[in-house]
Amino acid sequence: MPEHAQGAAAQRNDFPMITDPEDGLNFGGLRHNTGFLLRMAWLQVRETLGNGDGTLCLSAAEFTILQVIAQTPGVRQGQLARALYIKPAAMTRLIRGFEDRGLVMRIIPPKNRRTVMLSVRPAGLAALDMARAFYSASSPHERGGLTATEQQELNRLLRKYCGIGPTAETALTTSATSAG
Repeated sequence: MPEHAQGAAAQRNDFPMITDPEDGLNFGGLRHNTGFLLRMAWLQVRETLGNGDGTLCLSAAEFTILQVIAQTPGVRQGQLARALYIKPAAMTRLIRGFEDRGLVMRIIPPKNRRTVMLSVRPAGLAALDMARAFYSASSPHERGGLTATEQQELNRLLRKYCGIGPTAETALTTSATSAG
């Protein structure tokens, strides 16, 4: 964009122009766009996860899905797919992969053959235990440049944004942190 056009665009924009001096990119109003910021945050976490030494047995997505199944034994596969915004065909492939690795068991109730209920096998629990420290809230890739308090506030706001209400566990953690 010609220099005079950039100046005119900046005058029409309520947000001041910001340019990263290292790469010359102008993010402008994107700096205030929640979707853009969430995507950039996820890409940074994903980059950090990708730099592992290969010993991790579960990807971030696999950990999430397996953790929810472990915490909700008997969850219906379709219900899980809807809750995590995963297309049914993709969820079926993921669950089959878990089955092949001996991590998950699919249960088809005799009265409703269209329903698939899921539970975690002992090997899945072991995989979760191995991955839990890496994916815990105290891992460096989870915090980025935030302090522990800032990270808790960000998580609280993201739960609110996503409509994920606080659980008794989060409420206890928050009140214990506030008291300390």
